[in-house]
Amino acid sequence: MSYCSSNSLEPRTKVNDVIEFVRLLGYRLEGSLNTKEVGRLRCFHWFDETDYRSWSGVELSIHESQGTVQVETRTPIGRSYYDLTHQNDTIRLVRRHFGGSFVTDEGKGRYLRPLGGPPSPAASGCHLAFQRFGANLITCHVYHREREFRAPKRKRSTGVYVMDSTNPWLISNNLLLPYLVSVAEDYWKSTFIALLRYSNKKEVILRSSGRLTAEHLAAVSDGRRSVEEALVETLAFQRVSAACRHFSALDPKLDFGGVLRKPYRRRKQSLFDSLEQMTEIRHEVIHRARLSELVTDDFVAGLLHNLQVAVVRCYRHLTQTNR
Repeated sequence: MSYCSSNSLEPRTKVNDVIEFVRLLGYRLEGSLNTKEVGRLRCFHWFDETDYRSWSGVELSIHESQGTVQVETRTPIGRSYYDLTHQNDTIRLVRRHFGGSFVTDEGKGRYLRPLGGPPSPAASGCHLAFQRFGANLITCHVYHREREFRAPKRKRSTGVYVMDSTNPWLISNNLLLPYLVSVAEDYWKSTFIALLRYSNKKEVILRSSGRLTAEHLAAVSDGRRSVEEALVETLAFQRVSAACRHFSALDPKLDFGGVLRKPYRRRKQSLFDSLEQMTEIRHEVIHRARLSELVTDDFVAGLLHNLQVAVVRCYRHLTQTNR
């Protein structure tokens, strides 16, 4: 589902003028640009990184149809308040500058209506971190489901390391773990950065760290990193235990460790211990080049499920704590 609009501009409107105008509105060209081809589709995209305002950005296209220049915009259902606001501004300003008419999903001459007001910058940043985590986890699910090898009968481990170390299914499962740990690490880091950036404890956290190197400071000075991003590079987030400590230091109410240690479907192993085990196996693969015969297809499927449930629990706890 998406929110779409179409502006039909006044006759004799020049495509080059429209392109120049939408660039002034902050849109960037995607792909090549050849204005000599009549009717050719030109695609642009707008995205505002300030205070995590954009979640998807705004897509814009320009083309000619029967001698009339058309400007179309689109935002997906996952857009932010600011994305939809900029889409409305684009529709209005294009019509004011070039004339003509427009139609949206709301009807002819009717602007799109945002549902509710804008979230706080910290909440928006946490949402983006959660959104990216979901997309990365889908990538893992697709890979785990769609991969194929010539030895389908060797899916299960034998328990004999010499044989299992050449099993393509077990090798593939083990190599997937570093990416899974990175997916979780990226979520913890991105969420921590969003919270730290707008926290009243930022000065205390920065003072207590004292770990920023000259390289970090140079990156901050050049605008390649924010102070919060530079600080997070000095902290460990691979282990869920370390991530939980950082969040507790930032806000004692954020007890992710307690959330993940709560019983889950009467299982003996908690979600917390499952994520710790994932990191332990990852370290064996990365630092010792040793594959684990435990990492079967069923094990990875369970781990994908546990990681999803764990992050959803923490995100729910975060939103309830910071209402």
